[in-house]
Amino acid sequence: MTIFVSAGHHAEKQGARHRWFKEYPEALHWQNCLVYHLGTDAAAVPAGYLAKKVAFINDHGTKRDLAVEVHFNAAVDEAGNPVGRGSETLYYPGSEAGRWAAERVQATLATHLRPDRGIKEGYYQMDPSNGPDYFLARIPMPALIVEPGFVHHHEELTELREAACRDLAEALRSTHDELRKGAR
Repeated sequence: MTIFVSAGHHAEKQGARHRWFKEYPEALHWQNCLVYHLGTDAAAVPAGYLAKKVAFINDHGTKRDLAVEVHFNAAVDEAGNPVGRGSETLYYPGSEAGRWAAERVQATLATHLRPDRGIKEGYYQMDPSNGPDYFLARIPMPALIVEPGFVHHHEELTELREAACRDLAEALRSTHDELRKGAR
């Protein structure tokens, strides 16, 4: 059984940014670090457009696997100043297994990157009227989106990357093991 690890966005659309720091390159660092710590339990999802990443996971995975995509948040106030801090984990709306997995993964992520913004049902642009997030909706296995922090806190994200990924990999592994045993 496999834990699929994907880096959010791609080279042509790099996601959130703050000054020189861009979401996609940092998501690649986290993907590589997680895959390293997961070892043979992991499969790195090849870079590319979201539909291609989802197809890779669906072509190579089963309902007993686990998928996670790494993203980073960005937000500004009315004056254009960066705001926001903390980590959160998203899961497919209404999924009991997804919620359970998100709680376990977020508990570990929040020990490194505070404050704990909790778990949330993952809707596109966080608006329920837009429907579920594509990554979460198109994968038949439990799937999560981890958001370790905000891009304007890039120093914290890079400083804590190794320790957070090491512990997050262990949380993903134990969560995956429990899911396979039918805990959820």
